[in-house]
Amino acid sequence: VNTEHFTYVWFGDTHCFPDSGKLVNLAADKNRDAVFYSIAGDNVSTGLYRDDWDKLFKYGGRTFANRPLMPVLGNHDRQDGLGAQLYYDLFSLPENGPDAVEPEASYSFEYGNSLFIMIDATSEVDDHTAWIEEKLKNTNATWKFVMFHFPPYNFEEPYPDIQQAWVPLFDKYHVDMVMGGHIHYYMRSRPMFNGKVVDSFAQGTVYAISISIPNKHNSMTAEPYAVKQYDEGYFYQRMEIDGKVLKYTTVDSNGSVKDEFVIRK
Repeated sequence: VNTEHFTYVWFGDTHCFPDSGKLVNLAADKNRDAVFYSIAGDNVSTGLYRDDWDKLFKYGGRTFANRPLMPVLGNHDRQDGLGAQLYYDLFSLPENGPDAVEPEASYSFEYGNSLFIMIDATSEVDDHTAWIEEKLKNTNATWKFVMFHFPPYNFEEPYPDIQQAWVPLFDKYHVDMVMGGHIHYYMRSRPMFNGKVVDSFAQGTVYAISISIPNKHNSMTAEPYAVKQYDEGYFYQRMEIDGKVLKYTTVDSNGSVKDEFVIRK
């Protein structure tokens, strides 16, 4: 296996609905080279219900049965703050997260020339900060990707605590992309550093938000840092890494390309 050239696919909130299952299987059909999949939280609608998890695996079953699924927790997976035991029971994830956070809630791994930091943003922000820095500081990876549920930049509910605690680390160690969900729309930012748009991918981090169930956002407002915004539709993201080149493609439920760009290092 040539791990310098690989593809993975990620989704925003799936919520265990038939439509998201169709999208997951469309992604599998169109991306047979994908080595793993990720969901940026809210994998299901009520994490306390085993039925919801059964539906997630039923609707997306032929995809997730054949490739690893590397998810992160969202607020619905930890419904009403009552814990995420079914998530831990059903997944087998690295137990290399922060000491103050439950095992398997946050974790990191490297694949090929890429580092993936997968954060449970429903846990305390401050419990993660030193761990994130340690992971970023001690890697030789060419590409650095971070995924967590609550996007620090969005039109509806920005997260100043995350902007204050984690974004400076993304800037300092040059994280290439931060992936999230939660707000139920699509947004891809220009490269950003210290909360401001910068001229090139080499100078800043791309922030992306996606959604994998049908939605309509009637209240969406313009975001000065956004390259693309979609207030309706649902999407998957193909991430193809080939050495020092990243090709990003967003595809909707009809199979149409809705966003794409390339980063060259």
